[in-house]
Amino acid sequence: MPRMLRLATLVFAGCATSTAPAIEPDAAAGCPAAAGTLTVYAIPPPVPLDWSTPNALLRSVQASRQAGANLVATGQAAITHSIGHVNIELQCGEWSIPLTGQTDQGGNDWDAVTDGAGLLLRDSPGAMDDMATIGDRDETIADVQAREASGKLTRISFAVNEAMCKRLKSFVDKYVAARAYTHYDGAFRARRLEGAGCAIFGAGVIDVGGLLRRSLMTPAWARSEMIGSARIADFLGDGKYTYGGNLVARDERGNHWLWPQGVDVPASSSTPVWVFSSVLDAWSGPEDAPFPIDGLAGEMRTKLPFTIYDPELMAAWAEHVWAAAPTTAPTTAMDVPWTAATVGNAHEVRYDAHCVMPQTIAFDADNDDLFEDSDKLAP
Repeated sequence: MPRMLRLATLVFAGCATSTAPAIEPDAAAGCPAAAGTLTVYAIPPPVPLDWSTPNALLRSVQASRQAGANLVATGQAAITHSIGHVNIELQCGEWSIPLTGQTDQGGNDWDAVTDGAGLLLRDSPGAMDDMATIGDRDETIADVQAREASGKLTRISFAVNEAMCKRLKSFVDKYVAARAYTHYDGAFRARRLEGAGCAIFGAGVIDVGGLLRRSLMTPAWARSEMIGSARIADFLGDGKYTYGGNLVARDERGNHWLWPQGVDVPASSSTPVWVFSSVLDAWSGPEDAPFPIDGLAGEMRTKLPFTIYDPELMAAWAEHVWAAAPTTAPTTAMDVPWTAATVGNAHEVRYDAHCVMPQTIAFDADNDDLFEDSDKLAP
């Protein structure tokens, strides 16, 4: 049970679109040479996770945990990854990034069973996978190798130029230097150096390069919920959760909700919201009281907007593209061309992005709305 509860902590920690064209200069206009390859390894959970309610999500994690253990026992994986995972790797000479990703160092079981959906906002100790002492460097390498052999991951790769390599490497270096990796949190935005979850970090690397438009990437790769205040507790804590840049959502009617920047999230009360209690049978309901924050409008008076990039959705999207993409001619997805390949028994979708010049805005100067392109100017 304690291990399952720690996994629960991790789960709660993995749209209007812009009309701007993809930035893809014509070769005749001075397209730079290809210099390297960025590979994103999307590892889905062993069992699909049920996001219909908080309790359904936790129960599906429990089933996924056992299925993950079976994958490891049969040599199909080296790490269970019960909630899925995302790794990245950049092969680009001196600008290379080793196989890595944002991971955690374990959570607090007491917090896990008492804080309800507050677990989504919990800042847990984090690490990078390639760190020898606190990460999972050797296990990560073994896991990717095993999963490529068994087909239990999907690869998303980008051919990139040297300027893009420098941009991506400088972001990861700055992320590590700032020790942002010490904050494993589903509410934090990687490119703002707040910290991240695994898929948030992977999507953030793609985003800072401008390799894909975020207005297309977020709806396809992220879960978005409006979380009622009664579901958020902070038992024996300080009664609030630190603001993060992913406190944004798009509701079922297409409305975009952005939590006030820099405003921490108050917990509903200091009393526990126990895992599997009835209040967690829905994301919101009549129990939700207004947050004690002036100026909140509409649904945000009682509901917290929350968006998290999800390894399961990333892998499912890539598998759909792979099935549609022949090896000789590309298919279009997210407004760019993809071809299909196989590495071992793992499927891979490839985008030749070597003509794409990197984004030039500061990493933390992106649009506040995750459902808008990151370099779109605010109105």
